[in-house]
Amino acid sequence: MKISFILPGFSRYPVGGYKIAFEYANRLANHGYDVQLIFFNNNHWKKLGLLQRGFVYLATQYEPKWFTLNKNIKKISYCDKEFKRKIPTDIAVATAVETAYPTEKICPEAHKMYLIQDFENWNVSNEYLYSTYKLGFKNIVIAKWLKKVVDKYSLQPSIYIRNPLNITQYQVHNSIEKRDQYTIGMLYHSAPYKGSTETFSSLCKLKDRFPELKIIMFGTCDPPKNLPTWVKYYKNASQQQTIDIYNKISIFISGSIKEGFGLTGLEAMACGAALVTTDYDGAKEYAVNKVNSLMVPVKDWKSLREKVAYLIVNDSVRKEIAKKGVQTARKFSWSEAYRRFADTILDINNDFGD
Repeated sequence: MKISFILPGFSRYPVGGYKIAFEYANRLANHGYDVQLIFFNNNHWKKLGLLQRGFVYLATQYEPKWFTLNKNIKKISYCDKEFKRKIPTDIAVATAVETAYPTEKICPEAHKMYLIQDFENWNVSNEYLYSTYKLGFKNIVIAKWLKKVVDKYSLQPSIYIRNPLNITQYQVHNSIEKRDQYTIGMLYHSAPYKGSTETFSSLCKLKDRFPELKIIMFGTCDPPKNLPTWVKYYKNASQQQTIDIYNKISIFISGSIKEGFGLTGLEAMACGAALVTTDYDGAKEYAVNKVNSLMVPVKDWKSLREKVAYLIVNDSVRKEIAKKGVQTARKFSWSEAYRRFADTILDINNDFGD
């Protein structure tokens, strides 16, 4: 059986949604399926004109360097704006709103799935986004709150498969008890809905109260200008680097305003960092206030900062929350998610008598 994942262009830098799609692709390939990744590169490097196709083809073959793909997985660069080029496949999996309609056009004979990882209305209207839910694909959602939204428009109930975590990689390597309680970590992102700018600015205000404070940040965008020496920033950190960061910090802070799931919060928990987060919908998939995390209302930057201060002062509470976080993260293994994803593929084929 040939299974194709359609992605919105190759990615040179780590992206959470790509990571989930790549992991599903790897596991399917490991189990003997014929898997290919189709990168919808129409919007990549358009300024190159006639040279675009050649350059994006080469980039697609070399990337992603930040994720190790099964060598049997084929990568295809797609640059046909009129969708005349058809891709033969048995199963086609759209992975983002930009790929929903293209998937319908370039894989017309395939049974189709739609992996929905957020309410992706950043570059399209809500009406357009809703229309992708109505295409008749087998919709898969990664969060309960997304299922409620998608099922209002989907032709059939969506399938809920929460985002998993590779718990064999994201583990505690540095004792929770021995960590420096003044070392705080966070993801830095330029998108406003991540709330990174406000979170970082608020967190920096703790320096006067705690002179020992150190911040470690990572992300794919450029860091804030004029970073003080007590702040370290890792641009385009590899998976292993982020695991090392999670294991150095005592507290991970997330000020997201809106996210489908918020994978970094769960990753940090798995590695023994106590989570302090806003209560956006995605975080509720794994975070429970005063049990395995501390949660504050969205955009309440002052409360977010004060919860970090509370854990710095009350180190025993920090340790307890961190340990509960590790226990929670261990329940998000890939084995169950993959089983349900693979079963969905088989169910689709059975439904059509294949």
